[in-house]
Amino acid sequence: MNLLFSPRAWFKSALLPLVLSAAMSVQATEWVGLAFPVSDVQVSAAVAGLVQRISVRPGHAVKPGDVLLELDSASQQVELRRRAVLLDDDSELQTARARLAALADLLQMTELVASKSQSVSKEELIKARIEKVSAEGRLLQLVAQKARERVEHEQAQLELTQRTVRAPMAGVVVDVPVDVGEWAKPGDVMVRLADISQVELRLNLPQAAAANFRVGGRVAARFEAGATQVPATGLVNFVSPLADSASGLVDVRIRFANPNGRIRPGAKAVIRGVAAS
Repeated sequence: MNLLFSPRAWFKSALLPLVLSAAMSVQATEWVGLAFPVSDVQVSAAVAGLVQRISVRPGHAVKPGDVLLELDSASQQVELRRRAVLLDDDSELQTARARLAALADLLQMTELVASKSQSVSKEELIKARIEKVSAEGRLLQLVAQKARERVEHEQAQLELTQRTVRAPMAGVVVDVPVDVGEWAKPGDVMVRLADISQVELRLNLPQAAAANFRVGGRVAARFEAGATQVPATGLVNFVSPLADSASGLVDVRIRFANPNGRIRPGAKAVIRGVAAS
């Protein structure tokens, strides 16, 4: 039996259990998540009305402001024209201004005559002043009336504009759950739009695994695409500061560019992580 002490042999015998222990406590793990569009919007109208025209169908790509559908607007168009006629008619306002100018000149002459002779009575002078003040008041009324007509014209324009439903963002039409001739109420879903230019992979990870993710960090994933897989690299954009009270899992979200639409929202994706056992 060899009783001589060997430092090299002792180091190897002491280190080996530690290496094995570390290898057993850390393992490469695959985590599965679901892809979501960055925006999924249900578009509705602000007013009730009869659906008159639908300009899109599922699969159409739209830009912000594109017309999606229109409600019947015949009565609103008539009201807008009526308001426009009232707003454009300023004949009474111009007459009131001319009358006030004439009464101002008349009062000035009356006051001049009254100061130089006794041919103008005090009553006539007071009457001329009252007529001028009355004309000033009428002019102010007409100016205020014209301002109200301008506001009412703008309101009529707004009501007509609300009969046209436009895309609030760029995206692809996913669904149009209404038909021409249907009556739609405010809040009814008329068009569903999804922005799939980017997708967000959402995962619920154990806290030990979530600790490896930092906002802005790059993550590789493999997305399901039928019988094949689409590899992609994205950036972590959210790591929840809270863990779910029931499961203890942490919400982690990773955003991936999807310019060609190769990644289909709703598809599963796999990422590799390292988690303590």
